[in-house]
Amino acid sequence: MVPTQKTENMIQDVQSALTLIQQSVNEPDTFDPSSTKRNFKLSLGDVSEGRVLPFIMKEIYKDAPNISIGSFAYMRTDQVHALSTNNLDFVVDPIIPRSNEINSEKVFEDDFVVMHREGHDLSKIKDVTVDDILDQNHLHVSGRKRGLHLIDVELDKIGYRRKVALRCQHFLIAPTIIQSTDLVLMGTRSFAKRNNMPFVEIPIEIPLMEYFLIWHKSDEGDGGHIWMKDLIIRAFKDAQR
Repeated sequence: MVPTQKTENMIQDVQSALTLIQQSVNEPDTFDPSSTKRNFKLSLGDVSEGRVLPFIMKEIYKDAPNISIGSFAYMRTDQVHALSTNNLDFVVDPIIPRSNEINSEKVFEDDFVVMHREGHDLSKIKDVTVDDILDQNHLHVSGRKRGLHLIDVELDKIGYRRKVALRCQHFLIAPTIIQSTDLVLMGTRSFAKRNNMPFVEIPIEIPLMEYFLIWHKSDEGDGGHIWMKDLIIRAFKDAQR
């Protein structure tokens, strides 16, 4: 059956309309940070807040005076739902949720060191061994009631275990505790440097600490979402300098 000229014209019109629709879908929404009023909702841990919120707010104060930020704690089991229902715009976490609804990008990585106070006995040892480190009393930071840290998983593989004298929920209190006691803290190099804490190297290979920026696929074409994602990525790059 051969289509009439009228039918061919209709097909061309429909194809042109579909092309315009597809272009519209693919093109990001326009977003002017200097005039738009909008609140972005992030899920960050306390260390990530310290790394990026000062940079983000400095940029917002300079270029986007009507933009506001909210930082909230969400359990990992609730993150995908919160992203899909616009209760969150972004999550920053070491673990990517298992879901085909989300996209992610690695934004930060760092190695681990052992932090201690000035004049600690550990700093007087010339070649620190794993046994020297594990002879110390450790501070462990975790918001969870149970579960091993990445460091403990790696130590367990080679038959070692830390002596945890104190378990607390937030990293931001850790420097004060370490500086006033003989406890040591296994944490990232950047955290030690930012808080001016002395540290020693860990003489075994431990995987890097990685953080991922996570968002819902439905937000891909939103101009404001693209702007905030770029700002968060730049903030983490600045934190690694």
